Amino acid sequence: MGTLFWGGCCVPPATVALLMMRADLGTDLGFWTAAATGAVMFTTMSLYDLVILDWLVVAAIQPRLLTLPGTEGMPEYRDLRFHAVAALKGSPLIPIVGLLTGAIAAALEALG
Repeated sequence: MGTLFWGGCCVPPATVALLMMRADLGTDLGFWTAAATGAVMFTTMSLYDLVILDWLVVAAIQPRLLTLPGTEGMPEYRDLRFHAVAALKGSPLIPIVGLLTGAIAAALEALG
């Protein structure tokens, strides 16, 4: 599910942001620059997800809306290490998504 979210909801806006950066710079980004920038963007989003959403909202605030029925009071909700390990499991996808974003941006640069 996470792959579909990151790939479907985050790659298109990241690609648009790269193309807007290209327009602001007035020069082509090229594949490697776009891929590295895409990887940095997704690393930043992953860190935001871990620190703000997982640690602050889910672990510290624990809104009732985000608690699954029947799991109230489970220790994993407050376990910061549990959330960090879960975030690290997805981190190998960051370079792949960066390369994908860079490839799409470079292809669109070449076409336009």
